[in-house]
Amino acid sequence: MVKFFGEAIYVLSSKIPEDVQKDFQNIIKELNEEILLRGAKSKEEGAQITDYTIEDNKLIIRITSGKRVRVHHAVLRIKNYIQPILGRKFKIGLRSIELREPKIIIEGSHRITSKLPFVKAIKEENGKTIVILNDLSESEIKKPIIDRLIHLIEYKEEKEKWGGKVEHWREIKRSPKKEPKYSGDPSDVLIKIGWIKHFYVGQWLYTPPITHLIRKFQEAFIDIVLRPLGFIEAIYPKMVPLEVGLKTGHIKGTPHQMIFASQPISYNPEDFEEWNDLVTVLNSVPKDRLKDFVKSPEYFNCFAQCEPFYWFFGDEIIKISELPIKWFDRSGPSFRWESGGIRGLERLVEFHRIEVTWLGEPDQVVEIRNKLLEKYEYFMDKVLDLEWRWAWVTPFYLVHAGEIEKEESTIDINKPGTIDFEAWLPYRGEREDNKNWLEIGNISIHGSKYTGPFRIKHQKKNQILWTGCSGFGVQRWLIAFLSQKGFDPDNWPKEIRERITRPPKSFRAITYPNPENQDLLEKIEKLMSKLEAM
Repeated sequence: MVKFFGEAIYVLSSKIPEDVQKDFQNIIKELNEEILLRGAKSKEEGAQITDYTIEDNKLIIRITSGKRVRVHHAVLRIKNYIQPILGRKFKIGLRSIELREPKIIIEGSHRITSKLPFVKAIKEENGKTIVILNDLSESEIKKPIIDRLIHLIEYKEEKEKWGGKVEHWREIKRSPKKEPKYSGDPSDVLIKIGWIKHFYVGQWLYTPPITHLIRKFQEAFIDIVLRPLGFIEAIYPKMVPLEVGLKTGHIKGTPHQMIFASQPISYNPEDFEEWNDLVTVLNSVPKDRLKDFVKSPEYFNCFAQCEPFYWFFGDEIIKISELPIKWFDRSGPSFRWESGGIRGLERLVEFHRIEVTWLGEPDQVVEIRNKLLEKYEYFMDKVLDLEWRWAWVTPFYLVHAGEIEKEESTIDINKPGTIDFEAWLPYRGEREDNKNWLEIGNISIHGSKYTGPFRIKHQKKNQILWTGCSGFGVQRWLIAFLSQKGFDPDNWPKEIRERITRPPKSFRAITYPNPENQDLLEKIEKLMSKLEAM
């Protein structure tokens, strides 16, 4: 049960005449018996004025309320009721409203931090948690801050019950065990032979030979999986406005992993003269001063890759004849700040994916996902010949969005949720240890999580639309494949060997790659020469 208390200060344009003050008992009675109970099933769910005082040009009203007519709702109802009375009869205007130290009283003990926005203090009394807020202005009352705080508290409570995890993982399928043909670390080899070179944290430059292999893997996936199912290619923007991320939930769900982007303060070169002078004199980049020459971030670099897909259809009414809509994007990199988890080509800040997105009626979305699963299993098992496993992942974001009520003991993959695809990396250790597996992709049904906020509408008024997406990291594919099959094409499955032609010539300089690794490079090139020339 939740209760609310607050003291509302109504600042008027002039002092209330004494004869009006005498009528205030009747005004308060009408508010308590009618206005503040509208929409409530009981008096406890509504709001009540417990006391009021008049001081010069201030009307001070103390309010208690229930869950249906919350204190900030009551403040606005009181305003709408008394404003015409004062204006019409006495030409008194209402200048401002302030809600002083509103309180949210919640039954039981709750783990709420005073670091929450607008929270002034928290205390527990008589088995109840009392959340004391900062004073709220009229604009903050209208937003409404209190409703959003209640939702946030409920969200944190749900997440705590969820176990503090972003998602719950349960294996649902795996391939037969396959004897690996290789035991080395492919990233280590690629670095030594100079096919990749470290650029910055979590970023690599991919030279032509490795780029050739990556592109061939992409082409195989598109030819074998996507085109036969009717997916067509689109190009999605790779800088996403913050407002779009607010609707998808990434801004409040994963900001710790996002790379944000800013615009310069102006297009005028003269505004950067001081910056140019600093760089010239210091002969370095004074990063602490850069913030003076850029605006606050307005974008984040591509994070989930699918966000522009939902945005495109936002506020549109989709014709039945256009459904389902099946697009994919492979046009550019995604960015995620992995911090301490960065390693080789397994975990990157900048990486490349094929993002598969679709929109349709619920049955269509489920059917497409199931057909993709069939193709994925064939691709991973028969084409790549990988040892893989699938896990049903119940993401907390779908629970919070109302798409999943709770985690069931049995799995129904035809409901909203996510399946992760993982491959075993033999060089890490035994397959029995979960740490030795790498996620190489996933597939999700979102329900209406995105069609709701983006207001994507069906031609039929009462018909809802769902979305689905699936992403595969191409660098991870390649690492998983090379980890199990190695660099010798004789150990590669037939279809992959037929699809991948000989890579371009490696770059060599006097100092690159390191002369001590020249023999290794020659060995890898000799193995690659078994492939047909382009």
